Amino acid sequence: MATVMATVKVARVSFASRLKKSYMLSPQRSFSALKSAARTTPPPSVSTASGQASATTSSDVSRKSATKNEKKTKKALPPDSTKDQLKQIESMMNMANTSNLFPTMDMWGTKLMTLDVEIPRDTSLRLLFTNPGAFWQAKQHNFSNWLKNTFSMYTIAKARAFTGVDCDFRLSHLFLPRTWRQLGNVTSYSSTSWLAPLRRIAMDNYLAMGHAIADKDEATLKALTTADHATKVNKIIRSRKAGQFWQWKVLSDVSDKALFQEKKLFRSLATSPGATIVSIRSGEVYIAKEPPKRGNRLVIHALVKIETTQEFKVFTKQGQPVEAKSTEPHSVVEYLVFEKVGWYDNTWQVRDQIYK
Repeated sequence: MATVMATVKVARVSFASRLKKSYMLSPQRSFSALKSAARTTPPPSVSTASGQASATTSSDVSRKSATKNEKKTKKALPPDSTKDQLKQIESMMNMANTSNLFPTMDMWGTKLMTLDVEIPRDTSLRLLFTNPGAFWQAKQHNFSNWLKNTFSMYTIAKARAFTGVDCDFRLSHLFLPRTWRQLGNVTSYSSTSWLAPLRRIAMDNYLAMGHAIADKDEATLKALTTADHATKVNKIIRSRKAGQFWQWKVLSDVSDKALFQEKKLFRSLATSPGATIVSIRSGEVYIAKEPPKRGNRLVIHALVKIETTQEFKVFTKQGQPVEAKSTEPHSVVEYLVFEKVGWYDNTWQVRDQIYK
């Protein structure tokens, strides 16, 4: 009997000492883990070997339960995202405060994604009778695009950032019907529209870019396109076979007479307008305390629909056409995104092409 009691004491002492050592080595274990380990401790056996085995088993169980409790505690604690947000705000404030120290460096010239310009969807009466669900979805899509267009036009007008137009916009002008005719009609073909100069610039830059591709003029392409789109265009130029010459022409009318037309009710346009702005977005990206030395704080993206009749020819060195089909004129419709960075002294650049 004395031998059995001694064995029991040895087992209890060995288990307690192991438990104490394990928690002294890992002070981060919670008190609930100790309670769970105490609850899962089995009664000591009669023999010394079985006592040691039960102590080892109970210590493993305590470690597992403590690990589970630690995981639960970590999951219960939300991530400290507030500190990360404060760090981002602090870094932006540092950029705003130190922008004057580096006048030759553009702190705000970061790479931007294309804003959410959208191609309008078809809402013809034929679609209403054939597929009413698609018709109403298209209506909702176009209405959302119109709201974004109107708000972006208001942002541009407030910053007086329209190219070639001095609109002299004030908040009191919002009560005038003519102001809303300007803000809510980005597709206007009128020469008095606030976006009329942009339509002329978009068409001219489109023609210059097409001729530059045909002539392998990379310097002009660099001025008319952003870095990402210039990479795509240069791939087209370098894919040309050696000894070939390209000739690209626009046969449709792209003059001011065709570009600026007064649209009348129940009467279609005489000719294709060539360039139509279907979506526009703007955002204030330059957020330094001091205004930029030139221009404004906005970045503007305009989605322009280009409709032209083109002719593309490929010739050899001897002047012989490579393909007979390439000589046939064909109509082309493209949707190009033009970008204007307000504090840069450059023209509207093509930054992307969107497909319908």
